[in-house]
Amino acid sequence: MNLSFRFARAFTILVFFVLTTGFTILYFAFERATMRSAILKLEDLNVYVAKKLEQDSAYDYLNSHHRQTQVKILPANYKNTKEKIIEEKYIWNKSVQSYINKITVITYPVIHQKRYAITSVRYITIIENHFLISIIMVVAWIMVFLIILTIIVGVLVSKKILEPFYHAIDEIKKFSLKDNRSMSLMKTQTEEFKSLNTFLLKMSESSKKDYHLLEELSENTSHELQTPLASIKGKIELLMDSDLSEKQLLTLSSMNDELDRLSSINQSLILLAKLEHFEKNDSHHINFSELLTERLYYFEDLFEIQNLTLTKEIQKEVYLNFDENLAIIVINNLINNAKRHNIENGKIAVTLTESYFQISNTGNPPTIPTEELFKRFKRGNPDQNSIGIGLALVKKILEIYDSEISYHFENNQHILKVNFTK
Repeated sequence: MNLSFRFARAFTILVFFVLTTGFTILYFAFERATMRSAILKLEDLNVYVAKKLEQDSAYDYLNSHHRQTQVKILPANYKNTKEKIIEEKYIWNKSVQSYINKITVITYPVIHQKRYAITSVRYITIIENHFLISIIMVVAWIMVFLIILTIIVGVLVSKKILEPFYHAIDEIKKFSLKDNRSMSLMKTQTEEFKSLNTFLLKMSESSKKDYHLLEELSENTSHELQTPLASIKGKIELLMDSDLSEKQLLTLSSMNDELDRLSSINQSLILLAKLEHFEKNDSHHINFSELLTERLYYFEDLFEIQNLTLTKEIQKEVYLNFDENLAIIVINNLINNAKRHNIENGKIAVTLTESYFQISNTGNPPTIPTEELFKRFKRGNPDQNSIGIGLALVKKILEIYDSEISYHFENNQHILKVNFTK
């Protein structure tokens, strides 16, 4: 649920509770105001009658003119500490077949040294259920209309207010460290969005600057290492051709192997750096079936040396939108990985279809969590002579082409599967 609808939902809930509470308060306030109005009218009526009695003590015809008012002369010894009594009582009225509220106001004025009891009565019909339900239905429709209006207005207003925020999110999605284009953010008068835009611009420019410096340092370092590595390797080979003892030759051979390994790491890192700038548009459709068959033929002698049995199921004419050089790197690395992490007299199985490419091999269980095998410098078996970059390089290449690679180990089989994007 996006931010606009969350605002609209909050406003809707608020309106619902406000209207419900307001209607409840209004209902009881209306009922109380009706009762209070009736009591005040009866009190005024009692005052009016008292004034009439002051003017004329023989105001006996009062009962015939004001049927709701009764006047009594209390005895001299009548004791009452209250000046006024107000009573409310619900009674059943047969004529209207409904409950009514009987309101009684009694006052005790002293007029011409006589104490009177002036009693006024009024009847108020209670709101019946069907009438109350009708009122509730009217209020309910009003609530529905206001809630719908609140949702529509809330969404539209919040979208308008949050437009700079949504625009900033779109720019963040488009942002790339390799792109020289600056973020184009919407101008706004909202202080919070101004601060956000300022931060995003500052952060993006700083990130690009740091990225390009690190990229330049990595490329320069890798390229500068190539020359001394080649020079050292040449000198070691010259020394190995000279008259040396067996121990010295073994030491130089070990140094040469380590130097080859260092050179391989350096070349792999250079390739990884170049892949950051690789343009997918430069690729074209290649016959992956023929390329895989050629690479397997190249490795056949190496399989024989290690007594490995190869089985293959390669579907013909499988074409992929792939750079040929990168496809060769993927195939070579996966085959090398299957050969290196195999056992004596082991097996390798290769399967290719239009939807996936799978290679499996016998071998010992991995010694690290399988999810770490595609990270740089992570080796499934530390005893193997591996630099730990091959699978990371394969994963990086496949990410360029929106393809996925997965690994699992079952029945003493290492299984790597590449799912092609349709």
